[in-house]
Amino acid sequence: MKRLMLVAGLLFGMTATAHADCSAEVDQAFSKLRGGKGFRVETKIVHEQQGTLDMTVDYILPDRMHQRVRMGNSPALMETVAIGEKVWSNQGQGWTEVPQNFAEAIVGQLKEQVSPSTKNILKYECLGETEFEGKAYLAYKAALPVPVEERPKSAPEAPRQPDNVQTVYIDKESGLPVRNVVTKPDKPDERVFDSTFSTPGNVVINEPG
Repeated sequence: MKRLMLVAGLLFGMTATAHADCSAEVDQAFSKLRGGKGFRVETKIVHEQQGTLDMTVDYILPDRMHQRVRMGNSPALMETVAIGEKVWSNQGQGWTEVPQNFAEAIVGQLKEQVSPSTKNILKYECLGETEFEGKAYLAYKAALPVPVEERPKSAPEAPRQPDNVQTVYIDKESGLPVRNVVTKPDKPDERVFDSTFSTPGNVVINEPG
C-alpha cells in the first residue's frame, strides 16, 4: 500500500504551493488536465530490486478513481476503486471494502492529486519545442530527488543518490500534459518512470458489484 501511494505521488510530481522558473507553465498544464471531466494515467516503473510495475489509473472528477496494478510478469491484477469517501480493493480474491483508516488516506491523497489548485514544488527548466517519439512537444526538465526507502532503524543510513531527471512533455495545441518521463542522470535513455496522460471519453467508474 505504501509503495502504491508513493507511486501516486510521482504521477504529477512533488506537490506543494510554490513554483519558480518555468514551473508555472507546467502547473498550468496539469491544472487544465484536472479541470476537465476526467483523465487516465498509464504508468510503467522499473525498480532495480522490486522489478517492474504497470499501473493504469482512471479519474472521473471530482471524486472517482479506478486503479489497476500489475507487478512484473504476474498475471495477477490488483485493483482499487474510490467513490466519494468509500474505497474498495480487489487483490485477486474478489472485492472488499477497505477499512476506514486506509480509505481515509487514499481518499485524502486522491483529493490532493485531482485538485486544480495543486502546484508543483519542482523547478522546471524550459527546453522549448522538443521532438519526442516522432512528435514535437513543449518540454520541461527538473531534478527529481530519488525517494528514500524505509530502512530498519538499526541499518546504516544509505548514501544520498544523485537526483533523477524528470521531463514533462506538453501538447502544443491542447496545452495538456502528455508524458512524464523520469531517467537516471547518467543513463538518459533508461526510463525508470514513464507516465502517459490521456482524456478518453468512455470511462465509467461504478461501485464494485
